Amino acid sequence: MEIRQLKTFINIVKLGNFSHAAQFSGYTQSTVTTHIQLLEKELNTLLFERFGQQITLTDDGQHLYDYAEKIIKLEADAKNALNKSNIPCGPLIIGIPESLCVFRMTSLLKEYSFLYPDVELKIKYGTSNDFRILLRKKVMDLALFLEPSITDPDLTNTPLWPEPIVFVTFPNHELTKLPELHPKMLNDQTLVLVESDSNYRILLEKTLQKESVHLKTVLEVGQIQAIKQLIMQNFGLTLLPLISVEKELDAGELVLLPWKGPDINVTAFLVHHKDRWVNHPMKAFIKLLQERLINNRA
Repeated sequence: MEIRQLKTFINIVKLGNFSHAAQFSGYTQSTVTTHIQLLEKELNTLLFERFGQQITLTDDGQHLYDYAEKIIKLEADAKNALNKSNIPCGPLIIGIPESLCVFRMTSLLKEYSFLYPDVELKIKYGTSNDFRILLRKKVMDLALFLEPSITDPDLTNTPLWPEPIVFVTFPNHELTKLPELHPKMLNDQTLVLVESDSNYRILLEKTLQKESVHLKTVLEVGQIQAIKQLIMQNFGLTLLPLISVEKELDAGELVLLPWKGPDINVTAFLVHHKDRWVNHPMKAFIKLLQERLINNRA
């Protein structure tokens, strides 16, 4: 029985299936399956009952899960207790929205990895709602949220900086001839937007619903770079964090549309579960974030 096999087992239970656990852990699905098969062979029992795509723990699986959580916690406690030098080591899983990771955090993440080579850093893309689930399942240590505010009682949050959200389009779009962009002007327009659970998209959709605005087309695209490419190919307009389009605005490839509707800006928050012990890798990341990104903006 190996620690990594137990971690795989725990991730399957928390995330609900083998494929999600494989994706989260960075393993192939065959590796995840092998980990479970080896555990079942060693323990001479079945850990899961399978009903098509659904899995449930057997009684023995539930017993192992209870012990596995204790074993993983004891492993982490032992490492920290014996780490007298307080040098950060061990796993650190952070959830970061694509716009922040690509356009604000790359240098910081590179520096963190250089300063703390013994930390097994894993970055997960997603939205705030994705990260809420993983923080509550205790399979993610820290996350950065882009939201207007956070009121979750079980999540500890620190506001970091305001993140402006802007409308942009291609230079020849008809709306670039107007001095301002009001909600009603979006009637019969084509919008290319990020995922439906993105907070700034939700703010926009509430505004459009209130103003009875009917869009011609809404195309949902999962990656910011792909959205920008579509817009630069003379296809519609979009709503994105300013940091993600500054380069294209400076180059004249995209044009800013001055929004005069309700506020759609968000704030970057650093978040962890209130019951999560802040270990050395987490403390080191928070300190570096404070020094490199927050203090430099003050």
